[in-house]
Amino acid sequence: MSDFPFFEAAAQAQALMNEGHTIHQKFTCRRCGTRQTIGEANKFFTKGECEECGAVTNIVATGCNYVLFAEVQ
Repeated sequence: MSDFPFFEAAAQAQALMNEGHTIHQKFTCRRCGTRQTIGEANKFFTKGECEECGAVTNIVATGCNYVLFAEVQ
């Protein structure tokens, strides 16, 4: 899965949240390269701590993505 510029991904995610969907931000750890998902829903963070190696990644600098949990009517 690809990472995209932080502000671009956040804007797209905000539009989906405004429609009632739930998102979780994802990023790639800068140190070990593992894919991380942030547990807090519907919020974007500028930094993320890796659950594997403990490194803190500056997500604004590296980019991110998100996983979407769609509300289907």
